Amino acid sequence: MVRSYRNSYRFLLFGLCITLAGVDGFSQARLILDNGAFINITNGGYVVVENSAANAITRTSGYIKIEANTMSKLKWNIGTNTTAHVFPFVTAGSVYVPFTLQVTAGDIGHVAVSTYPTAANNTPYPATVTHVDILGMDNSANTVDRFWQIDKDGPSGTATLTFQAAPAEVGTVTTLRAQRWNSTTNAWDAPLPGQTSSASSVTVPGVTTFSPWAVSGNNAPLPVQLTSFTAKGVDKYVELDWITASEKNNDYFTVQRSKSGVNFVDIDTVAAGPTGSMVQEYSYTDLNALPGKSYYRLKQTDLDGTDEFLGIRMVQLEEGPPGLKAYPNPVTNGKLFLDFISELKSEASVTISDLAGKVIFSTVVAVGTRVYTIDLSRSPAGAYMLKAFTAQSNFQQVIVIR
Repeated sequence: MVRSYRNSYRFLLFGLCITLAGVDGFSQARLILDNGAFINITNGGYVVVENSAANAITRTSGYIKIEANTMSKLKWNIGTNTTAHVFPFVTAGSVYVPFTLQVTAGDIGHVAVSTYPTAANNTPYPATVTHVDILGMDNSANTVDRFWQIDKDGPSGTATLTFQAAPAEVGTVTTLRAQRWNSTTNAWDAPLPGQTSSASSVTVPGVTTFSPWAVSGNNAPLPVQLTSFTAKGVDKYVELDWITASEKNNDYFTVQRSKSGVNFVDIDTVAAGPTGSMVQEYSYTDLNALPGKSYYRLKQTDLDGTDEFLGIRMVQLEEGPPGLKAYPNPVTNGKLFLDFISELKSEASVTISDLAGKVIFSTVVAVGTRVYTIDLSRSPAGAYMLKAFTAQSNFQQVIVIR
């Protein structure tokens, strides 16, 4: 027999505990919220639901209000049940802000959840929280005006959490990401990887530790404060130097290069120094720099995989005289490669003729080409003359086909 508690009235729990239990034991009780009914838990009161089924709490138009502080709780014995469990919370203004927890591994036991709104400066803080700073800077302007306190009593448990806030509490904060307060370090842990968000909610997979949580946005200061970034040409190489004033949760830098300044490619990575507020200096030399004008960009990657682009610098290297390298010579596999050393600035006219002057191949190679491939697999073995003409230079070389 399943015992259902259908709430058609309003209950105010003031410092009290109610445990929902069916007549045949705790495990079958259900709380059904409909007809606009609600439970208002305040001043340390809490409701315990022992039924681990996801439909142990269901709602149509009803809800549960926990808006006073983290002492008031809704506690649910979820255990090893892997179905998504929805805690149907609302704000003081009756805006629906459900919290969802889905176990993905282990036994999470009872999960107790509290949530409440804050002022614009994110006060009052939960009991153990002392700030919402990032790198010593007040980040309240980029933090959603609501806290969540999540606790479990199970021996293990990995879960996916979804935090929902009211639009007014989110304000102009975008690209939401949830973060857990670490009372050991007295700081906010880096956001776990794999988070997804909407305008007023964020979902976090792989959660194994709980305690207070907050939601911040992408307007926060960068985890790396770049004070300088220079690029200069030295002979045929490019030397890059950059300095950071402070770093937090920085994993590594990626050096990127572009000929156009639009499309960048990774050319190497540089490991980050120790986390802290000290000045750190980095350098990198591009031994395969491009002739002429090119662009360099730094990409910084956090420990959670988040990327930030820190700056773009342009370098001008002197361009040597146009050249051409034809290989392999002799041609043994039917393929001849023409390397113009750098991308062509003008079209190149290419011909291959036998020593009597009969042309066996001719083409025009387009601007921007660096390496061009010629198929000579059907040409007879012998010696031939390769000629290439551009607006800047002429080139000729005897090649042998075997």
